[in-house]
Amino acid sequence: MQDKEKVISTVKEWASPMLIGLVGILLWRDITEMRADVKLLLTNQSADRVKIEQLESDVSMLKNYVFTTTGSVPARPAQVPEERSQTYYVKPENDIDFKKK
Repeated sequence: MQDKEKVISTVKEWASPMLIGLVGILLWRDITEMRADVKLLLTNQSADRVKIEQLESDVSMLKNYVFTTTGSVPARPAQVPEERSQTYYVKPENDIDFKKK
């Protein structure tokens, strides 16, 4: 009976610190990974915030241009497509074709 208790106490003495150390190492690894992910997310969030601010300024500029009657030209005018004009040519019936032979 004494031998079994000694073996169990020896196993407890060695196993408990090893398990606690293993759990600590796994937790440390997970925390380090989470910190790296949070840093990446913060970087992406700041880039998205800059894009959103730029879009907000563009929209406010366009609103001012479209909805105000002052006729002020925005800093960056929107590109308006040019009107297409077509030219037609009517060939007379008695027109002579000059072709090289």
